[in-house]
Amino acid sequence: MAVVLGRLLGSAFLICFGTGLYSHFIQNPLPWMVFPTFIPDLYAITQGLHIAAGIACFPLLLGKLYTIYPRLFAYPPVKGPVSLAERGSIALFVAASLVEIVIGMINTADWYPFPFPFRQTHFALSFVIIGSLAIHIGVKLPLIAQYWTKKRSYTPDGELIPPNDDEHPGTDRDTVVPPEAAPGLTGRVFAWIDKTP
Repeated sequence: MAVVLGRLLGSAFLICFGTGLYSHFIQNPLPWMVFPTFIPDLYAITQGLHIAAGIACFPLLLGKLYTIYPRLFAYPPVKGPVSLAERGSIALFVAASLVEIVIGMINTADWYPFPFPFRQTHFALSFVIIGSLAIHIGVKLPLIAQYWTKKRSYTPDGELIPPNDDEHPGTDRDTVVPPEAAPGLTGRVFAWIDKTP
């Protein structure tokens, strides 16, 4: 579940980052930049995507934290350089993400109760988020690859396959049950993800 929510959250942040860069450079273009004008509502479309993806980041981030919260309290907290990079990137990502999406939501109401300039802070935090996300993905890549699909995650008997290395201790097998397809659109999306090789 952490991998599924993680890739949805990562996708939402990448959409926000791309559409945010487009907005930034529309307002502050570099001398060589030329933007398409044949789609009159392109800016409105990109900003709609930006806001929708930003709103989606709230439940996705909270859901992701909920699925991994026992690991946040593991002892010892740091086991080596890889563990330090993992924990540091998570702390930075969560803190920057929460500030980013909260001030973004406040901005939609044209309300600025904070003592810093919104646009510059929002722009700078986007790079912090993408950078910390890249570090987190880099550290967790073997685990992400192992649990990318249901086919790779479970044995034919429906048991969760433990992680490949000692750096990532497995989930308590007694609390893990094979996921069943949820009804509706969510179930179809998860089923499609699980079919992906």
